[in-house]
Amino acid sequence: MESKIIYNDELIELCEDFIDVGYMAENIEVQDINGKRVEIKRSHPDKSMTLLVSFTHVDDSSIDEIIKIDEFISDIQVPIKCYMIFDKEYESQNILKNRLKKFEVVLDSEDEFGDMYGTKLVSGSLKDKLTKSLFLIGKDGSVFYIDMPNDLSKELDLERLRVELNKAYLSYTGVGCHG
Repeated sequence: MESKIIYNDELIELCEDFIDVGYMAENIEVQDINGKRVEIKRSHPDKSMTLLVSFTHVDDSSIDEIIKIDEFISDIQVPIKCYMIFDKEYESQNILKNRLKKFEVVLDSEDEFGDMYGTKLVSGSLKDKLTKSLFLIGKDGSVFYIDMPNDLSKELDLERLRVELNKAYLSYTGVGCHG
């Protein structure tokens, strides 16, 4: 996985540790928009998949992309738990929580998502923020697909996500090899 991210012609480094496709996902503790601690589990008794999406910051272009992703996921007919993860509280997150149909907005208050999934930026003007990322976790709790553009101006690939969601839904439903 690429360890350099481009933001407005600035080269920014990601933390060295990251989780990769095929490995068991990590349970993480986050904070909901009301300040309550929530554990996001890697697998669920109802065999739902999990989608973790993070954005570096909330501005007009990212809000448009977030709404687009939410609308896309809202049309998916399979069980999937969706979390929009930010590193710090933003005023815009309150706007988002009222506009999103499928995603729960949460904060990576303990840096668990950033550190364990390798989404934390460790240099440059965005130091200690999360990069733009998407993690699809299969029914068995393993990481099935990752989209982490190395240029923050690029949108997440929803057509590829559609393909990967179909594959993940039809795939093995037991416990992964790293469970």
